[in-house]
Amino acid sequence: MSAAQYRILSPAGTEREAGQADVEVAGGALALEPSAGSVLRVPFGQISSVTEPEPFTVRITLADGTAVELSRLGVMRTQLLAELRDGRGDDAASAAAAVGDAAVFSGLSGGQSAEIRVYDDALLIMGPEGGERISFSFVGAVQARDYVVTVEVAGRAPVSLSRLGHRTEELTALLTERLREARVRTAAFLGSLLPGLDPMALREAAGLLRDGVAVAARTLDGIHPDLTSALVDIAALPARRDALADLARRTELALGFKQLASVRRPAVGVTPWQDHTAAPHIGEHDSPGGSFRPGLMGMMAAGVMAGGPPAGPGALAGPGGWAGPGGWGGPGGLFGFGEGFGAYGDYWAFRALGAGMNPREQRPMAPRPDVTRGRLTPAREDLSALTASGADPTVLAFALGSRPGRVVYEVLNRPEPMTFVYQVDGAGALAAVNRALDDAGFRAAAVPAEGPASQVPHDAHWPALIAELLAG
Repeated sequence: MSAAQYRILSPAGTEREAGQADVEVAGGALALEPSAGSVLRVPFGQISSVTEPEPFTVRITLADGTAVELSRLGVMRTQLLAELRDGRGDDAASAAAAVGDAAVFSGLSGGQSAEIRVYDDALLIMGPEGGERISFSFVGAVQARDYVVTVEVAGRAPVSLSRLGHRTEELTALLTERLREARVRTAAFLGSLLPGLDPMALREAAGLLRDGVAVAARTLDGIHPDLTSALVDIAALPARRDALADLARRTELALGFKQLASVRRPAVGVTPWQDHTAAPHIGEHDSPGGSFRPGLMGMMAAGVMAGGPPAGPGALAGPGGWAGPGGWGGPGGLFGFGEGFGAYGDYWAFRALGAGMNPREQRPMAPRPDVTRGRLTPAREDLSALTASGADPTVLAFALGSRPGRVVYEVLNRPEPMTFVYQVDGAGALAAVNRALDDAGFRAAAVPAEGPASQVPHDAHWPALIAELLAG
């Protein structure tokens, strides 16, 4: 919570109220609590823009044009802006039914500061004036040049994202990867629905039936004569099939599928990993039936028995003796005193391994530490979770039917209570409604149209009402 000086301005710009207030962003809304007066609570969905018309002044414009100006926030101004940005971004993502968790970047879009969010199925750009959703199904290519990322989008001008700094390449790589993953999911889903379709036909169908894109039934039947009927039989509820057959007789029918839930799975631990290197066993090389004790003394005794320096008079210090010239301990010997310190190397190396003249002084070898570790299965996409059937399908099956001036939207695999009929003119009416549905997260009531959308309940009067609306 932050203390601030506030002003409430009418849509015309006149001051309605001013004073001191506490400001808090919580519970999906901005709460303004004046020291004297009623609390003003503004949900994120009612905020049309957040700007800074003057230094250190935050202006929050509501959907009806009313503005709330906050000043004298001090160091809390940056935190307030960040909380508003994140809250509005989450609200916009929920309204647009973005799938998965967001990877967030900061930069410029259209010359304005923006928060760039990358989801499994879409790019969401949150600017001062609100959010813009760009479905990956309508993205053609992603290019980066001179620290500017350009996203080509069907039916509109390319989107340019800049001021990303060292994260330019990261955003480009992520968008490219998400586009590839979306194509893989579509191919896997259609492959599970149509296992008998030959690979080339399946590839062609997957290229057309991108996530959220409706394809004309005649185009699908051009790939295979029974493709449309097979998709309807598999994906549509039995109660919808008669209605769909009626729409096919009255309109130009198109089918589509839209992913509703993320199938991305986090990394999890499954099996332990064991170092297969042999455990240390120095000191265990002695023969079980050997006659010589381990260590330095045993090595010396074994050397003598193998034809080493003779025992007897002069055996230790005489010529050829243990400590004499040429002996083990003499000049030039294995452990003798030669020129400099070079002759000590072998002896001290043996001592470093824990061996010595007195076996009780030998230090034991330390065992190798346990290097058993848990291993993670990397993050992956569970493609088998993509299904259009069952009580809670992860993929929405829908149909669009068009005729001059009208576009019908029908959900096929969920018991939706209504069929929506939109008033839309123009040659590309079906594509326009398809794009609007995708931008709205397939919330049919939020799709803009040239006239009020009609809702037809699924009851006994449905065929007559649909025929009347399509005739008008």
